[in-house]
Amino acid sequence: MTKLMRELIERLEALPDAEQDALAREFLSVLEGEVYVLTPEQEVRKALEDGEPNASPQEVEAFFARFRG
Repeated sequence: MTKLMRELIERLEALPDAEQDALAREFLSVLEGEVYVLTPEQEVRKALEDGEPNASPQEVEAFFARFRG
């Protein structure tokens, strides 16, 4: 294992479990060739589905209100 990979793993281990799992899913999808970019709406929905939203309902509404015109 390279020095850089060891550093990455050490930094990942310091993160909360939910963040470790989210990053692990992303890394695995990249290794499997499934590279994709979520839209802002998909990111919000994914966070809500994970049970640990990063924004309150009011913050989510304010975010989308900016794009509604």
